[in-house]
Amino acid sequence: MAQTLEFPVLLRLIDERSAAFRAAVASAPSLDVQVPTCPEWTLFDLVQHLGEGRRSWAATVAAGPTASART
Repeated sequence: MAQTLEFPVLLRLIDERSAAFRAAVASAPSLDVQVPTCPEWTLFDLVQHLGEGRRSWAATVAAGPTASART
């Protein structure tokens, strides 16, 4: 059975993994490099995709628990 992590632990994991991703992007020779696990994507595509997801979830969290469901 999967373990549910406490909210502070989840926030720490998000922060740590975000920092690792930022470091990987910063050390890349170019945003045009291919993503090894998804060769049809460039690093730019991956950064854009993850950024859009983060912005969407940030808006959902900022809206609060009484906001309408996401569509």
